[in-house]
Amino acid sequence: MLEEIIWGKRLGRALEQSRKEHKLVLAAFFSRDCEPCIKMNKCTLITETVPEYINRYFVPVKYESGIASEQFMRFDITAKPAIIVLDSAGNEISRKIGHFEPGIFIEQLEKAREKAARKAAVPGTV
Repeated sequence: MLEEIIWGKRLGRALEQSRKEHKLVLAAFFSRDCEPCIKMNKCTLITETVPEYINRYFVPVKYESGIASEQFMRFDITAKPAIIVLDSAGNEISRKIGHFEPGIFIEQLEKAREKAARKAAVPGTV
């Protein structure tokens, strides 16, 4: 059975959960009429390995433009889809814009995890 990503809608809850579970937060910013967003939703995010990877290592939250405009402004989202990886304190680790094929998407998320691990090992560095 194909695993699904269980998207949260509240950043505060995601950050709290990330602290408890020792995971990073994956914040996704999408628009319903954006072609790259549609491709991410209908192809990349439902490919078998992607939901499994995200659920294992991240607390995912998803925002739609027009509905969550305060989060779009908070993170200065000017292009979509935007994928932002945050640590449990809400600090931005990585930001990627656009559609990614599943393998490349997982590679990008893995790089963000490695960067977060380096930052945690040496506080004050990025």
